[in-house]
Amino acid sequence: MQEERLSRISKELTDTLLDTLWIQWGSLGSFVGTNRRSTSLVDPDALLLMSLTLRQYEKRLGDVLASWAGNGSKLFSIQRVKNLIKGFPSVTRERLSEFAYMAKSEGKDHRWKALSGTAGGPETRLRSLWEAYPKVWHPAALILRLRLGFGIGITSDLLAYLLSLNGDWSSTTKMSLAIEYSQYSVRRNADTMTAAGFLENTNKKPFQYRVNTSPWKQLLSIDGLIPGWKYWNKLYLFLAALIVMLNGYGEEDQSPYLLSSKLRDLVGEHEDAFNLNNIDYPKPQAFIGEDYLSGVIDFVPVLADWIRENA
Repeated sequence: MQEERLSRISKELTDTLLDTLWIQWGSLGSFVGTNRRSTSLVDPDALLLMSLTLRQYEKRLGDVLASWAGNGSKLFSIQRVKNLIKGFPSVTRERLSEFAYMAKSEGKDHRWKALSGTAGGPETRLRSLWEAYPKVWHPAALILRLRLGFGIGITSDLLAYLLSLNGDWSSTTKMSLAIEYSQYSVRRNADTMTAAGFLENTNKKPFQYRVNTSPWKQLLSIDGLIPGWKYWNKLYLFLAALIVMLNGYGEEDQSPYLLSSKLRDLVGEHEDAFNLNNIDYPKPQAFIGEDYLSGVIDFVPVLADWIRENA
């Protein structure tokens, strides 16, 4: 019975994530079969790594990834991908080397050389699902748009993050957690951008920063609120590990108690993903022994609902 429930929630979570990845790739201008667009800012680097993780569950993902490797690889941040990949499962790291090979050989983007393997992965059917920069950028693609305009690096990502707050203040800590750069680098760049008149700060400790969105929205032709920030970078790290763990259950000789222990450790390692996104999750200390497995089983449908709502 427990194994059936685990199989069911694993499938629900995988299907929900595949739908979300499709929505997010579509929001970046990919030619995919969905008219829905993301309600939150798309994190392209986290999206890339989560898509590589789930590639075997949806063949069309391979087509999208190959299209971006050949035509859009220059819009990804290599440094940020390197920072993120450390927490992903080994299968993701292996597939990243295949993407990097395609980006280097077909996309002529030699920034990927350090991450490149010796082959480009399985054959794909289409490589034209993202051909060029879209004529009209969806607001959720703001990170890519700023990278195209201002270059790949911390300045573009920091500006995108602060714009997504629609005038609210943010601390150096939260900025660092969002864009995956050190607090020192974030603080130094934020101070430089403040001196240039792009940002405002509180001028007192703890330092906080914000951006006046009105002129930027006018420049970018964005009506209404800019899509908000969700910490997909943190959540996708957890979800990639969780799906690999759940899909491996039954293939390995492990008891419910052992799986419960592994899940307890996994959730404990990724509490930032829930706290930053305001997701109520089963606290490891609130369950005894293998009861934590039931807590996670009950939690996954709630998490799937959150993902669908914020995709």
